[in-house]
Amino acid sequence: MNINITLDLKKITRVKEWVEAHLPWERVILLTALLLAVIATAYSFSHDYIVMYGDAESHLNIAKRTINSITPGFAQLGGIWLPIPHMMMVPFIWSDFLWRTGLAGSIVSGFCYVISGFYLFKLVRLITKSTAAATVGFLTFALNLNILYMQSTPMTELPLIMFFMLSSYYFVRFVLDDKRVLSLIAAGFFGFMATLSRYDGWFLVMIEAGVIVLMYLPAILKRNGEKWKMFQGKFLAFITPAFFGMIIWTSWDYLILGDPFYFTNSQFSAKSQQSSWLARGELPAYHNIFQSIIYYLVTAMSNIGLIVFVLSIIGLIWYLRDKKQQQRLLIALVMIVPFIFYIVTLWLGQSVIFIPHLTPVSFEWRLFNVRYGLMAVPFAAFFTGYLFFRCKPSGRALVLGLSLAQFALYIVGYSQVITLADGTVGLSHAKRPDAEVWMRDHYNGGLVLMDDYARTMSLLRSNIPMQESIYIGNKPFWDESLREPEKYATWIVMQKDDTVWNSIYDDPLKQGRLFKYFNKAYTSPEILIFKRIKPLGVDEKTLIENGRKKKP
Repeated sequence: MNINITLDLKKITRVKEWVEAHLPWERVILLTALLLAVIATAYSFSHDYIVMYGDAESHLNIAKRTINSITPGFAQLGGIWLPIPHMMMVPFIWSDFLWRTGLAGSIVSGFCYVISGFYLFKLVRLITKSTAAATVGFLTFALNLNILYMQSTPMTELPLIMFFMLSSYYFVRFVLDDKRVLSLIAAGFFGFMATLSRYDGWFLVMIEAGVIVLMYLPAILKRNGEKWKMFQGKFLAFITPAFFGMIIWTSWDYLILGDPFYFTNSQFSAKSQQSSWLARGELPAYHNIFQSIIYYLVTAMSNIGLIVFVLSIIGLIWYLRDKKQQQRLLIALVMIVPFIFYIVTLWLGQSVIFIPHLTPVSFEWRLFNVRYGLMAVPFAAFFTGYLFFRCKPSGRALVLGLSLAQFALYIVGYSQVITLADGTVGLSHAKRPDAEVWMRDHYNGGLVLMDDYARTMSLLRSNIPMQESIYIGNKPFWDESLREPEKYATWIVMQKDDTVWNSIYDDPLKQGRLFKYFNKAYTSPEILIFKRIKPLGVDEKTLIENGRKKKP
């Protein structure tokens, strides 16, 4: 009987080896990811989930304004959100259908999801030399419902995850063999793309640069010999492309907006937004390292799923104890970059997360920015794949079964898709006031003055053409309209305490001009809509055309 069992195991091993050697695994992984992306996006589209986040429409509008605005151009990219995700949407944003439905962003995020899953598969296989372990890692990532939902939206998390995985994969190749200089340069290039996608990317390239220093630390301390020269050349080969994105962005902010750190100093920055929470005593992680760690760990676990989170922590511990992996500490350091970044930014007050498990019931909101935990999903997938690799056959079956059980818990609704919850009932949810329904039914042409930063109403759902809107980025139209409301606009939409309301409605002199040229067409407790009494004359239309020709 023992002989038969031995023979059966040999047959299974031979079958496994043949499958791994002959099945086109990379093609299978790509096609599987593509199929999952299409199914998830179709589901989100049919349930109107694609543009549930307020930020989702803002990302779409930024891309749209670069090519189709009253003052089009790259200046419309602004100085807060980084430009690559918006630039990636531009080829699709030409279509009003893709813009208004959000599918222009879904296409970009879906593409990033496919490439991210593919390179996660390659990374696990690079470390373990096991296609089976790499497949488990891929499935852990690809079947995560928080990832699947966010890849159907125009948000910027998936572009960052893609560039994070690309940079990490090539960087790990270099760490394993420092003769692979082309891999190091590739890691630097994709790090450059990450730094222009989200600010998390800035931390990634700094940590990677630090890892290079640690690799050559003995030579650095001696400052002579061949190793010292190798360090200098390779360090420069990496940081030249990797840090160039940060130089570009600070230079852009200085040249366009007059402050190289506009992205953190301006009234529209995350830091400025967090100051209001701090003033109300609702920034619990601020200068509290314990709370910062707990908030991000719980948020990461909520995005990953409790079962897979535990599996990945076991995998991480096992990996760190694996003495055969000579560079394991350096590689693990790269994989935990998201944890370091968000713990630091929570402590500094640059980020805020509200999550029901931790946020006090006395807070105004208890669900906000939980999507930040999404960045920890590649970490979980990588170390779950590694855990599968290290286990014996029975243990592998358990790891795979538990990973699939986590997916099943999401499907049956026992585990909450927390990123979707934030988009539908959390603070991230886009407001949908009755005013935009009224505007959709009554808008009949003409420029619309509105504070887009306050998100008074949706341009997508109110059917206002992008080139007919006036917002803060439209120079000189915006500033001149706040001084002379009748100069360009046919419609004025204002929300209590937004810039248009404060500049025009609360100013007695300008309010007099407002009621001289406009009738109040819509009234609600929060939003007022005014329509011009008389159509624009020939001279006023000439002013508008001349304004369009001016450089923003």
